[in-house]
Amino acid sequence: MGLQKYRPREAASRLLAAPFLILVLGLAATPLSAGQVDGIVASVDGEPLTMHDLKVFSTAMGIKLPDDDSPESTQMKREALHGLIQSKLMDMEMQSFSEQIDDRAIDRYIEKIKQQNHVSDDQFRVEVQRNGMTWTEYRKQVKVQLEKMEVLEHKVRQKINITAQQIDAYYAAHKQEFSVKDEQFQLAQIMIAVPANATPAQRAAARKKADDVHKRAVAGDDFAELAHQFSDDDSASKGGELGTFAPDEILDQVRVAVAKLNAGQISEVVETSHGYHIVKVEQHQRAGVKPLSELREEIRARLEDDLTDDYLRRFMNEDLIKGHHVETFL
Repeated sequence: MGLQKYRPREAASRLLAAPFLILVLGLAATPLSAGQVDGIVASVDGEPLTMHDLKVFSTAMGIKLPDDDSPESTQMKREALHGLIQSKLMDMEMQSFSEQIDDRAIDRYIEKIKQQNHVSDDQFRVEVQRNGMTWTEYRKQVKVQLEKMEVLEHKVRQKINITAQQIDAYYAAHKQEFSVKDEQFQLAQIMIAVPANATPAQRAAARKKADDVHKRAVAGDDFAELAHQFSDDDSASKGGELGTFAPDEILDQVRVAVAKLNAGQISEVVETSHGYHIVKVEQHQRAGVKPLSELREEIRARLEDDLTDDYLRRFMNEDLIKGHHVETFL
């Protein structure tokens, strides 16, 4: 009982992760003798890292280290060791940010993930368990990720300054990437159902309910929560999310109501044979080149991501390592 003429393509819900760039350190190395296979392979500020540590780290990264001592195998172990040392250095760096990440910061982060995925707290916890973690384990993982993000923000991203001129130049050079061939709508809805044999009183009551919910949505109440609470459509469990449609895939009454709306705007109450619909336009891609005004933040993020890799390498090789004594024996 949705808005589409045809069944929409649905995107599977997923938990969002907070990724952190992992780079290989360029550290000097010395040959490993046969007697050192189960011994110390490196030290960081005098703290030894053993071959066992290296194997545990590699397994966690999905890498199986070979047992032989061929040049190819040794090089593979050295690359894994560089990753282990980097992880150790980052652990040390993160300690200085640990106190900044309290329970409230973790709660805010989790709440943001739930909102982005349009899931309730119960649904989110079930998804966490489905991924093999207890709620306590998940919160600990979130804390580690937030600490990494703090390091990235304070040590790297604050050094990156993207100018308006850089954004303009990027847009001019990549206009083809920002061209939309066909118009598309990404929609969400709240539907107040009306039975086929509804009496005038039932229809009037449904219309009043739709009008009341519409006022709340337009006033700024969370649309997904309103859908969870009031919508009679199957999409209610997903916060009203319906998917992406071409104009000719949308019911005529709804297409007319959303045709001129921009992302974030909400339609008037629309009556169809299913009932009364309140439709939110999540995205509206019009055919042609997207205007720069809609893309500035996206382009800024792209440029920041492009520069972050270089800045992170510089941070690891010139700033972070300078503050530590690192030796490798592999």
